[in-house]
Amino acid sequence: MDGKGGMPSLRETLKGHLAAGHHIELVLPQYDPFSDDEQPLFVPEGQKLVLHFAPCRWLLTLKKLRIKARGKGDAVPFAFRWILNVGMLLGLTVSLMAKSFQVRRNGFVPQLVYAHNQYAALAGFLLGRWFKVPNVTRLYGTFLADLMNRPFVGLRYPTAAAGYLVPSSLLICANDGTRGDEVARKFGTPDHRFRFWQNGVEPPSQPPQVTRADLVARFGPQLRLESRWAVSCSRLSYWKRIDRMLRALAVCRGTGVDCQLVVAGDGPEKENLRTLATELGVSDQVVWLGAVAHDDIWALMNTADMFMITNDVTNRCNPLYEAAWAGLPVLSVNDPSTSDLLHHRENALLAEKDDKEALGKLLAEICRDEPLRERLGQAQKQLSETFWTWEERMRVEVAELEKLVPGVDVMTGGR
Repeated sequence: MDGKGGMPSLRETLKGHLAAGHHIELVLPQYDPFSDDEQPLFVPEGQKLVLHFAPCRWLLTLKKLRIKARGKGDAVPFAFRWILNVGMLLGLTVSLMAKSFQVRRNGFVPQLVYAHNQYAALAGFLLGRWFKVPNVTRLYGTFLADLMNRPFVGLRYPTAAAGYLVPSSLLICANDGTRGDEVARKFGTPDHRFRFWQNGVEPPSQPPQVTRADLVARFGPQLRLESRWAVSCSRLSYWKRIDRMLRALAVCRGTGVDCQLVVAGDGPEKENLRTLATELGVSDQVVWLGAVAHDDIWALMNTADMFMITNDVTNRCNPLYEAAWAGLPVLSVNDPSTSDLLHHRENALLAEKDDKEALGKLLAEICRDEPLRERLGQAQKQLSETFWTWEERMRVEVAELEKLVPGVDVMTGGR
């Protein structure tokens, strides 16, 4: 909620409903289910929402089992991984419901229950039925699109399918390139209760006044003024494939080009990526910034020379929209999820996903060719004009949710 790291989509959703005058009581597990961190969650002071933590002490043990299973990869039987995922789904359902009942006993009378991701969907449905109010489910990316023709998909991947199969008054799915609309159709989600929306962009109220020299002073001398800067903004998870950027950087360095990869983000792959950078001989060409405040992301976008994104599953995500908004040329990979957004040598340079030589040569080319950077950047700026801001995106969502609640003024959000 303080704009540094985390999940912008959740933050902007909460901010959008608060701005509409709605009162939010947010129920979270005490520990982040999706990270290796064993520290309890906290929320910065000064927030307008009311926060409740479900203790979920069992989650620490389950997280350790999941980490061990992930480390052994395919050597772990599918049945064991299935049990872990279902255990987390059921455990979170019970914990979130128990805390929600406590909130209700303390006097809060909900008019709508909003489940944020598939692990909360079942709790949201059951609470909605118990409280006799509408329930909404919000989903992000899915890996199910290419598996839907296989038998018993819902049974084999129950947590991924839960968000689609658990009944809801409205199902909101992010158009992030993972084809969640196809999955919804194949699961039989009725069109009248399904919304497939692209996330918004939240530009700064004023253009950043920060210079490259300011950023060097802020982030340290390893960030060199004379280098070309390629910026990456993402969580350091395996599927984000920062390793592709490092290998391309090594190829680029071999051509004699001085380019630095500036990585904003943190995550479980950080140490592995640092080791790989050393093995490739480019550790001095990579600047690891860790979690970065949103304003600093915009400052980087407005001072870097290019933006890189080389994800496995989908490259249609918020950092790409922000790079376009900043008019930053994009170096990426051929990906069906962005085929309507990125066009080779029109507004981006694209290589095949595992062709490190081609990606590295394109990186060297865009570093050397200033007119090319300017042309691609202008085309990205034009593309950004087709995007929603988060304010516009949330105005649409607020109106949709207010229609579900009797007695709420759809125009003002008043009661």
